Amino acid sequence: MAELLEDRFADAGDDALRGFQQQQLVAASTRLYSWRHAAAADMACGPVDDDGFTDWRSWVITLGRESFERIAADPDNLADIDDLTAGCAGAGELFGAAVSGIYYARHGDQDDTFPVLEPGDSAPPSGYPLNGTEPLEVTLPRPAKRT
Repeated sequence: MAELLEDRFADAGDDALRGFQQQQLVAASTRLYSWRHAAAADMACGPVDDDGFTDWRSWVITLGRESFERIAADPDNLADIDDLTAGCAGAGELFGAAVSGIYYARHGDQDDTFPVLEPGDSAPPSGYPLNGTEPLEVTLPRPAKRT
């Protein structure tokens, strides 16, 4: 998927790169930026840090619109994916960095105006933290049965 993006956007102008990055990739990744989705990533992969969660969200996007929409609506639907661990170990990293890589190759990586996938310190995940108040088996019962 990363190669497809790189091929598609290799000759695109900066406005097209920014538009895709913000309106498609960042928007989709933000829909998956919740405590329940983070719990689903942790359940499938073991504890993931911020970068790992960003890469996991990028991997979910690569699953296609139908799977993405189902998982975005309810992370319990991750159970419908054949291999729950396929999104672990940075599987979505290259996809998430494909378009930004083209932009940064042109302009250097010091340009902090290009939209990035990591929400940063200013935005916590949506929902409420799952800090032991509710067992994951209750929060995400279908993937819990598979792990």
